[in-house]
This record gives sequence, C-alpha cells and structure tokens, in this order.
Amino acid sequence: MKLRLSLPWALLVLVASASGQSNPPLRFVQSIPMPQVEGYFDHPAVDVRGQRLFVPGEYQETLEVIDLRAGKVAHSITGLGGHPRKIVYIPESNQIWVDLGSGQCKGFKGDTYELIKTIQLNPDSPPEAKREPDNGVYDPAAGLFYIGDRGDRSKSDSKGSVEIADLKTGAYVGAITLDDNDPAGLVLDGDSRLYVVLGQTSRVAVIDRKTRTVVSMWPITGGPLPHALGLDAAHRRLFIGSRVQKGHIYKPGKLVVMDADTGKVIDSINSEGGVDEVQYDPASARVYYTGTTGGVEVFQQVDPDHYRSLGVVPTSPIAKTSLLVPELKRFYVAVPKHIVLTPPVPQATEASIEEANIMVFDVLP
Repeated sequence: MKLRLSLPWALLVLVASASGQSNPPLRFVQSIPMPQVEGYFDHPAVDVRGQRLFVPGEYQETLEVIDLRAGKVAHSITGLGGHPRKIVYIPESNQIWVDLGSGQCKGFKGDTYELIKTIQLNPDSPPEAKREPDNGVYDPAAGLFYIGDRGDRSKSDSKGSVEIADLKTGAYVGAITLDDNDPAGLVLDGDSRLYVVLGQTSRVAVIDRKTRTVVSMWPITGGPLPHALGLDAAHRRLFIGSRVQKGHIYKPGKLVVMDADTGKVIDSINSEGGVDEVQYDPASARVYYTGTTGGVEVFQQVDPDHYRSLGVVPTSPIAKTSLLVPELKRFYVAVPKHIVLTPPVPQATEASIEEANIMVFDVLP
C-alpha cells in the first residue's frame, strides 16, 4: 500500500490511499494540472455554457479559470488581497464573484476578468475583531449572496454573522448576527429559509430571509464539529457533514441526517473524514460527501430515513473541495500540491511531488 505524506504549506498529513470498488459511483476521467498553484483550494463554481471551472487558490490569493474543454488552466486572476473562499458565477451577467478572508467581496467580468466592484463586508467591524468570511450561498432570484462571517474563534463569546451582499447592485445590504463564532455550511430552502451549521456550538441556525432573523436553533446530536451542509428539499432532509476532531486527518467523520422542518436528527452515519463539502443530487437521490482524508464517499438515499454507502472514491490527501455539475454529469475535485513518500521513509530519494490538479470524474448511474 502506498502511503501519502501531504505537505501543503507546512501541514503534515499521513493517510493510506483508498482501495478501489468494483462498481464505483464515480469514474475517473482525467487530471487537469495546475502546476503554478500552491496551498489549499476552497469552494469552486462552474460556467456550464462556457465550460469553465472557477477554483479559488486560497493560500496564494488567486482565482484559477479552468478550460474544461481543453483541460488546462486558461487564466489566473491575481492580487485579490485576501484568501478567496466561495465563488459565485452569474451566467446572466457573465460575472464572477468571490468573498475573501480579508473581509471583502469582489466581482470580476467573465470575459476580460477585470475587477468590477469591491464590497466591504461587516463595514463597522474593527480589525481587532478578527472577522473572517468563509463559505456562502447565492440566491439567484434575489441576487443576494449570503456569506458566513466568522467571529474571533479564540474567544468563545464572540459572535459570527451572515453577511449579505447584493450582486445585482454591487452593494452591502446588511447582516444577521449569530450566537456562534463559526458559521460554516449554508443552504437555501425555497424563497424564505436559510440554514446555517454552527461549528462552535454544533447547532443549525434556521433563518427567515425575509425578516433576516434567526427563528430556530436546532442541536446536532452525533456530529460534534459540523462544517458542511446539503438539502433534499422534496423530502425535507438536511445533510450535515461533521468532523469528529479539529483538523483534516481524523476519520471516521459523520453524516448527520436531520428533518428540515423540525430539527429532529434521523441518523448519524460514519463517513469519510475531514468534510468540507456535502452535495445532494435530487435526480439520483445521492449525497456526495467530500473529505480531506483521501476520498469522496457517496451515499444512496433508500428512503428519506435510510441511507447506504456506495463506497469511497479515492481522490487525494487534503482534497477538501469539490463540485457536482449535474448538467455535465461530472464531478470535480480540487487537489492541492503535496509530497508523496513511499516506504522506507524518511529517505529524501523516496519523496516525489504531486502538483496541484483538478480530478475529473464521470457521474455513473
């Protein structure tokens, strides 16, 4: 068995490569190299018509534009001024928006990649508050970008928020304060609700988007460090991806299934570790759970209360972000640059470097 020692900017991770399955739910197609990119990636977006994938180079503060037809990097937007976290692509206006860990949201033209607008998030917050925008979700009907903004996580009594940017007008329009300093995964439900998982207190905040108030707080039993969120709107189920310890190397993780109307926990299922993305596909009734411990675990919904694992599809250490694109029947995983050591270790001659890349998978029936 080959052991991988992953070192994206000083993080040391030792994991075993996953074994293959006879009937995997995903089939590897190709790897698209990104040889100039260092460090982690975060939440990508896609231009389906233009066949472009937009990937945030979190550590080096770039947006990588991938030409999916050609299978190569087409452009790199540099000088962002902060770590890019969640990308939104708006096809109607051909615009690319991204929130930055430095507290801003920036928009770019989709043809020339020129900067259009910079929106300051949480504008009244002083630097010592150590605010840090992270994941987000876009409401295309209203044109609003909801962004989870962390508080100072070194202080248990600090509060995070959901920051709201209007991407039609390029304006900051307000915030919703949360009784937790670590808002993580977010998902929209219809035209009124927003769910946010809270990492510090292991709860789900239920938000009325019209009144911009928190209307319920639901405890997450069986998922101590929730970090990602998906929704089956038809069957009223939330899928909460939870880590079991801080960091990226611990497994199993947990997939917590919750009733989206009552907050009742239906099940807590062992899963791949170090979750960063959970996506639900209504057409196939599958949950895609992307972890940092080397794989994507795919769960089949038997019925709203029962789920079975279809297996773990091997990816790579710290490949924490992904995107399911049903229109293309493709699944994309962003893999950071890392070092591979083959036993015996630690002889330097046994080390090799695997460059950053995008793993492309066909979605199989």
